[in-house]
Amino acid sequence: MLEMAGLEQMREQHVDGVSLGPLLRGGKSLGRKAIYWHYPHYGNQGGFPGGAVRTGDYKLIANYIDGSIELYNLKKDIGEKNDLSEKLPKKAGELKAMLEKWRKDVDAKMPTPNR
Repeated sequence: MLEMAGLEQMREQHVDGVSLGPLLRGGKSLGRKAIYWHYPHYGNQGGFPGGAVRTGDYKLIANYIDGSIELYNLKKDIGEKNDLSEKLPKKAGELKAMLEKWRKDVDAKMPTPNR
């Protein structure tokens, strides 16, 4: 959104990111292997602390509270109804490792227990 609005990134705030502008203008690729989400808190609409990674047709969702993961093939299951994490443990492990490495690379802040 920054790129499309003609605004510069602030390095202290924008640790990782890529413009979606080229895709929105009809492009075919983001020019990177994966995209990542990091949501380390609860949301007022039912969101839980977690993260996700999307690469190719696959998306992995990690729950930071209970450590569970879900894996979906978005080409075949856009509604994310069929969790493949147990059927494809190697693929799930690959994406989980990618997400963990990315969090380390960007020094992502993780949730802490609220006592």
